[in-house]
Amino acid sequence: MTYAYSKSAKRKAKKAKVEDDPFALAPVPRREKDGHIHRERAERDPSIKALQVRCRKMGKEISAGAIRDMRAPWNGCKAGRAMAIMVTSADERLELWDAIQHMRRVQLSYDRAIGAPSRHAVCMRLLLPIDALEADAETPPQDERSDEEKDREAVSAWMRVRGWLGYTDTASMNCAIQTVIDDETVLDLAAARGLISALRCVSDGLTGRRMIYRGVA
Repeated sequence: MTYAYSKSAKRKAKKAKVEDDPFALAPVPRREKDGHIHRERAERDPSIKALQVRCRKMGKEISAGAIRDMRAPWNGCKAGRAMAIMVTSADERLELWDAIQHMRRVQLSYDRAIGAPSRHAVCMRLLLPIDALEADAETPPQDERSDEEKDREAVSAWMRVRGWLGYTDTASMNCAIQTVIDDETVLDLAAARGLISALRCVSDGLTGRRMIYRGVA
C-alpha cells in the first residue's frame, strides 16, 4: 500500500530526520520565487550589499540574476562598467577587460620607473606574513632583472601600449586614458564608443592580431 504525501508533509518529515540525526546534511535553502536575495543570505555574505550597490549604479533591479552578473570583475570600476554596457559578447568582454588590466599594469610600472607619484591613494596595506614562505612547482620564477632592466622594459611596454592606442582617433585615446588610468566617469555615448574603440586596439596588440585603424567616425 502506498500513501501520497503533500509537499509540506515531506518537508516536515525531512526536517525531523535532520534534527534526529546529528550527522545528516543540512537542507539547502530554497531560492525565492521573485529572485530577490533573502535578508539572512545577505547577512551571511557581506559582498551582497556591495553587489546591490553595483546594481543600483548600473540601473538594474536588484535580483538574484543581477547579483550574479554583478560579481563579474569588470563591474568593480568605471571603465569596466562602461565597457560591459557597450559590449554584450562574453568573449569580447573578457578580452577588453584584459586590455583594461594591461593598461593599468603598464602605467603603474611606467610611473614607478620614472619616479612619478602614485595616481591613487593607498587605502589599505597588507600585513606581511608571519610564517616563512616556501616555493613549490606553481611558484613563478624569481625575477632576476636589475632595476635598470625593469625600468627599461616598463618604458618599452608603455610605449607599445601608446603605439596600439595610435590606431584610434585622439579623442578615443584620451577617453581611454582618462577612464582606465585616471578612473574618470564616461559622460556620454560618444565617450563610451571611444573607450571601446581604444580598448579594441589594445586588445589587438595583446592578442597579436593585425592592427587596423579603429577611429570613431
